[in-house]
Amino acid sequence: MKMDRYPTALSGFLDRYQLRPGAQRVDGAVVLTLDRDYRVYCRPAPHGDLVMESRLLDLPVVPADREAILRECATISWLRMQRHADVPVVSPDGGHVLLQQRCPADATPDEFERSLENFVHAIGEWRLLMKVL
Repeated sequence: MKMDRYPTALSGFLDRYQLRPGAQRVDGAVVLTLDRDYRVYCRPAPHGDLVMESRLLDLPVVPADREAILRECATISWLRMQRHADVPVVSPDGGHVLLQQRCPADATPDEFERSLENFVHAIGEWRLLMKVL
């Protein structure tokens, strides 16, 4: 059964691996759990694009500790941005650092799969760099 409610790249990927998303989420995200350690939310974005998102770490409550982590994330992101499409962002509630990567609306299922693979590798690299176990 074709997943017509999702962008072509994502529905093709889901069909290829015979994956069926769980119940429809309010935000429209499809949740993929990869290698048992990586939870990736594939969220709809403007113009049909997809945003892959994963939580990296919880932010501390102490302002100085919080600022130190955000500075470290900004520095790492700046050093990686020429070679990597992933970017750290602060969650809407301000309590977490999330990693995001955009996948264009016209991506093929193969391009989506490569992008997803790169994103999962990036999550692992960020966890190592931020000392997240």
